[in-house]
Order: sequence, then C-alpha cells, then structure tokens
Amino acid sequence: MFLVLLFFIIALVYSSVGFGGGSSYTAVLAWRGEESDTIRLLSLSCNLAVVLIGGGASILAKRVRLKLLTPLLLTSIPGVWFGARWQVAENTFLLILGLALTVAGILLFLQVEQKEEKKLPLPALLILGLALGLLAGVTGIGGGIYLVPVLHLLGAGPAREVAAVGTWFILINSAVGLAVLAPEANWSQLGWLPVTVTLGGIIGARLLQGVFDETFIRRWTGALILVVAGRLLFF
Repeated sequence: MFLVLLFFIIALVYSSVGFGGGSSYTAVLAWRGEESDTIRLLSLSCNLAVVLIGGGASILAKRVRLKLLTPLLLTSIPGVWFGARWQVAENTFLLILGLALTVAGILLFLQVEQKEEKKLPLPALLILGLALGLLAGVTGIGGGIYLVPVLHLLGAGPAREVAAVGTWFILINSAVGLAVLAPEANWSQLGWLPVTVTLGGIIGARLLQGVFDETFIRRWTGALILVVAGRLLFF
C-alpha cells in the first residue's frame, strides 16, 4: 500500500512540471532491493502510463518535431530491444543502474540555458538514440532524463518542443521494452501501480500546473537519485 501511495505522489508532483517520474520509480524500487526484472517491468509500465498523458497533449498542441524525433527512434528502438533482452547478472545490473542514476542525478542539478537553435548532425542523433535506447532497455529508465538536457545543451530547439520529443522518446522506448519483457513478465506484480500513476499524472497535469517549482523538483529528484546511486555502488 505504501508503494502505491508513493508512486501516486511521484506521478502527481512530477506531471505538474512536465516530468514522468521514471527515474524516481526506478530509484525507489532499487532502494527496496527489488530484482532487475521487477524494476524494469514496473518502471517501464508506470513510465508509459504517465507519458501517454503528456504525449497526447503534445500532439494536440502540435509540438512534436518529427525531424528531430525520427532519427532518435530509428536507433533507440533496436537499442531498447537488445538492451531488454540482455540477460545481465544481478551485480552487473546494479552497477549499470547505479552509474546511470549517478549521471541522471547530476543532469538534474544542471541549469541548462536555452541556446540558439541549430540543426543537429544526423550521425549524432543516431548515435545518441542508440546509446539511450540500450540504456533504457537494460535499466528500465526511459531515457528522456538524459535526452532532454543533452538536446538543450546542443540547442536542438525551443524548450517545449524538446520536452515533447523527450516525452515521445520515453513513450515509444517504454512500449518497446515492455513488448520484449511481456512473454516472461509476471504481470501480477503491477497491481494497481499503472492505474495509480495514471490518476496521479492526470491530476498533476490538469490541476496542479504551476503549483510546484520546477527547479526545486529537479534538484530534490537529483538528490534522491544520487543517494540511491550511492547505495547501489558503495553499500
């Protein structure tokens, strides 16, 4: 029951500032000592449930830049597929997850300023998509937490359009990862979590926009993630 309530709060608060909360779901599950398959199944499922809300809104607002999103997905989809099928030892999984959460936590503390928009080279987008797809498949983190700050640093476009690309990147990668895990997944583990985060996501996105400070949420999340990363790597 406590986990359901915690996931609801994460979805509620993070959706109010445009986040899905995927890295926090993963961090909480890792802190509880859940097995790698459970972490990936629950994180990807809850990620998908929440970003479906933002994904639909971004289409209605016509903010999805297909010229930017398409090359990223061309390589991230096979990356997720192979990453999710990669059977790694539990110690190796925790090492990779700990390092991934460390990078994610640091990125959340960065204050990225909007740069002048410029066209990104196709090879760079393909490589970035592949790397983040593999990471998403192995760890269950959708990849948006890495993608959005990088695109801002590279000056890929306006903030809202970059956020929409990140949302659809997470959405599609999470769906692919779940498709790979589906045949052997224990779906009973999900329980009410997808319904809970969907409800929290809807309330947060519709009713609480502007209530919470985005910078505070980012830094609080970064601190939480770095604590969990330290626990995985050093304890």
